[in-house]
Order: sequence, then C-alpha cells, then structure tokens
Amino acid sequence: MLLRLAAGGFLLPHGLGKLFGWFGGPGLSGFADELRGFSLPAPAPLPLLLAAMQTLAGLCVVFGLFTTFAAAIGGAFLVTTAALNRGHGWFWMHGGMEYPLLWTVTLVVVALLGGGQWSLDALLLDRVGAVP
Repeated sequence: MLLRLAAGGFLLPHGLGKLFGWFGGPGLSGFADELRGFSLPAPAPLPLLLAAMQTLAGLCVVFGLFTTFAAAIGGAFLVTTAALNRGHGWFWMHGGMEYPLLWTVTLVVVALLGGGQWSLDALLLDRVGAVP
C-alpha cells in the first residue's frame, strides 16, 4: 500500500499541474507548449486528454482502483518522459532521465503487484465474491 500511495501520490500532482496549473504546473496551454517543444503534436483536445489521463491514473493508483491498468498508464507517461529527456544525459539535476525512470520502475512494480489488500480493487472484488 505504501508503494502504491507514493507512486500515485507523486503522479497525481503532475497531472493536476498540467490540467489546472496547480502546484506551479503549466496548465493546458503550457502543457501543449511543452509537447510542441519536444516536437510532439499538441492539437486540441490532446493536451486535455493526456492531462486528464495522467490525473485519473494517479487517483486510481492512490485509491487502488483498476490499479494494474492505472499504474501501467502512469508508467507509460513516465517512460515517455524519460525517453524525451535522454538527450540531457542520466542525472535529473541536468534534465536527464534518471528521475522519470525511477518512477517508471515504481509504477511497473505497482502494476505487477496490483492494488493489494487495502485497496478499492480488493474491496470491490471481495463484494462480488472473487476474493476468498
């Protein structure tokens, strides 16, 4: 549960920063500019969809709801961030890929382990009789 809370808890504010500009984030227009800065397409509504997906993935990981799928989505965001920053080298302090790779691995582990006993996944599966 602690790993799931940490992984989702770190993913969620980044999605909220892109979506609403919270926590010093760029907001949707700034996020679109960031995408274009990496030579990626950013036509509307793509930045909105990506920011909403990242936010929802973070929420789901925190609460342990659809954990495997949500953590895999979060991991996909982070491995993409790592790939986009590989030209800056390894260390994050120089804009490299070290930090996003750490969180990619963390989210992959959460995806492999699932939500755990203290998750909405476990609660919902227990209610439908899927968990003994």
